[in-house]
Order: sequence, then C-alpha cells, then structure tokens
Amino acid sequence: MSTHSRSRSARTTRRSRHSSPPGDSRQHRSATSGPRLITRGLLVATGVGVISATGFALAAMSGASSEPSGPTGDVVVFGDSYYSSPDDAALTRPCAQSDQNWPRLAAAATGIPVHDWSCGGAISADLIARIAEAKDAGELGAATRTVFLSIGGNDFAHQSAVRGEAVDDLEGRRATVLDNVAAAVDAITAAAPDAKIVMSSYLPATVGPYVCRSAGANGGVSLPVYDQTLDTVEAYISETLSIAAEQNGASFVDIRSAADGNSTCSPVWQRYVSGEDDGAADVLMAWHPTQAGAQFMADQFIPEFA
Repeated sequence: MSTHSRSRSARTTRRSRHSSPPGDSRQHRSATSGPRLITRGLLVATGVGVISATGFALAAMSGASSEPSGPTGDVVVFGDSYYSSPDDAALTRPCAQSDQNWPRLAAAATGIPVHDWSCGGAISADLIARIAEAKDAGELGAATRTVFLSIGGNDFAHQSAVRGEAVDDLEGRRATVLDNVAAAVDAITAAAPDAKIVMSSYLPATVGPYVCRSAGANGGVSLPVYDQTLDTVEAYISETLSIAAEQNGASFVDIRSAADGNSTCSPVWQRYVSGEDDGAADVLMAWHPTQAGAQFMADQFIPEFA
C-alpha cells in the first residue's frame, strides 16, 4: 500500500488542479511490473501468473475499540459501486450496497461505526448531494474522524471500456472529476472540520495490458486477452484520484498498485475483480470487486482510520 499524506493547507493549490503529470498517463507504475507479471504468466499452462497480495491482518486490529466513539460515527464513506460492491440482493436496494462490501467488513472487524454513503452508478457530480444527505442524517459532523472518497469510474465510462468500447476525451473527464471532488472536499470540511480525508484508486481489472473476461475451467484461470484501452482508462481513473488527493490535502491509498497481480486473471477466490458474471461463487457483480477484493480493500483501509 502506498499512502501519501498532505497538509490540509494544500487545498489552496486547487487553482492548478487541471494540470496533468507530464508524459504517459501510466508513468507512475513500475516500468517493469506489468511485463514481469505477464511473462511469468505465459510460462505456465494456465496462461497467466498469479501474485497473491496479502492484505492487512485483521487479527492485528484486536486492540481496536468495540464501542462507537461518537454519536455521529467515526468513519463515513462516499463512492460508487467499486465501494458499494453490489450483489444481486443489493440491486433491489437504494444505491445498491452489498452486505459484503468493504465498509461493512471493516466495521465488523474493528467495532468502529462506518457510515456507508457509497452508491452504485454514482458520478462525481453526485457527491455534493450525498454529502448533504449524510450531514442531514447526522452521520457526517463534528464527531466524524475519517472520510473515505473514491469516485470517477462512471465519469470515465469504465463499464463501456470493459465492453471494449472506446472512451474519448480523458483529459476533459479528468477536469470534471477534479472540479467536483474539490467541491466535495469543501463540503466535507465544512461539515466535519476535524475529519481526515482519504482518497483511493480502484482495484485493477487488468494485469499489464491484459484482461481475463471469465474464469477458465483450468483452476478458475482463463487466458489473458490484450486490452490496452481498458488498462489505459483504469490507469487514468486511478491517477486522477491521486492528483485530486494531492490538490486537496487528502491522504491517498494506491489500491491499484497494492493489488497489482490480483486481477480478473487470477484464480477464483484469489482475483480481486471479476470479469463477466461466470457463475463463480466469489462474484458479487460482474466487473466489480469480488468477495476477496472487498476484503482486501478493508484490510488496506483499516490502518487509515484516524
């Protein structure tokens, strides 16, 4: 896990938030990590190598308080379906939040109340309304200690990209997300002035520029398919959140890098994101975090609880 903490005063630099890092949009990732993983994968009969990233051990949290420490809750979560992790049952509920998503897993593991305001299908423009609803419900306020935020997948048409469709104007989409996240941070800070704000990237569907669209018959692994477009879109989403965190004085958890190697191409129960809904028991929703992925996110985020 890579975490970069910034001073809250960094929000004064938002005037430059439309700037993008020079060069290739994927330059923050290791120049050798993708090819190394693919090369290993192509040496084995299943067609793809698997590197299992070990999550934070929940047993280490045994000293965490089992009682809520404030009437309005310690942790509040805003995001889209990569946070809400909808399953079939969740699709019948408002905002499609699964009982197995990372906020609920983290709350169960720590005993700390985690108020989940993530919403399936949300775009960055929806954040202000969700923040206002959380405040009105008494779940975002002076007693809030940590706020998690991850958004942008729908702004960048990620679900179109997984279907092989082209996604245009990545820079324009980035500018929209950065503007909306900056406004959201202002609203969060006004409601919860003492809260630590944590932003995170997305779990990767790809390993290098390869994706596996369904679980294979051989150990649950399928042959990888080259998809540079999807990999580029996913890298752009994650980089945008990194930029947003830096510009707004938030902490950043690079889930994309931490989970590198556990993609759609990993075996069932090891993959952190599923491809198509192939009937495997680990799938919560196609092209979204699996049960293992939701647990991995909880493991990575619990240490960020203030």
